[in-house]
Amino acid sequence: ITGLSMSLPEELQHHIVHTLAGLEKAELMRPAYAVEYDYAPPTQLYPHLETKRVEALFFAGQINGTTGYEEAAAQGLMAGINAVLKARGEEPLVLHRSQAYIGVLIDDLVTKGTQEPYRIFTSRAEHRLILREDNADARLMELGRGLGMVKDSVYQRYLRKREQVKAELQRLEIQRVRADDERAREVLAQCNSAPIKESACLADLLRRPELGYEHLVR
Repeated sequence: ITGLSMSLPEELQHHIVHTLAGLEKAELMRPAYAVEYDYAPPTQLYPHLETKRVEALFFAGQINGTTGYEEAAAQGLMAGINAVLKARGEEPLVLHRSQAYIGVLIDDLVTKGTQEPYRIFTSRAEHRLILREDNADARLMELGRGLGMVKDSVYQRYLRKREQVKAELQRLEIQRVRADDERAREVLAQCNSAPIKESACLADLLRRPELGYEHLVR
């Protein structure tokens, strides 16, 4: 039953179920159960997930005290990359907390350890405002390319996008709106944004929290 997950003794489980309205005479065909996992203290790992006690042995996933598929996959990716770099005699790859949630996850594990199954939440990341889906390529594409994990077509598409973004940002710094522009007044009023008293560049308007790029287009 949803909300009644438990690992209590079977006789207590019968008693608890019988306290629910409509289930006073219910029979349990099979009691609930729980599985207890063991783990290796992640503080015994280097930030690149190699164990401190055994060289060239890498740990990833629930063995490090985490739970969740994303957490396991993220660690598996990093451990695999670093195992290859180790075999090549190259420097390990360590993502910082400001670069990716993977960086937050691994840094928390290897520096703080964990007393319960660890999951990564946005609240754990002090840089969460810049760790977004829409800028993942800007943060990590060059790293992936350097590791040989990004194919040419994907990288070229990223380069084109980067140049387009750069050009548009430059245009927004130059393009100005006059204070007496009726269209600008209308858009600002619809967004409950203060009117401009003198000409302003679009980049400055975009810094207003209530305005988005779509409003600049209008």
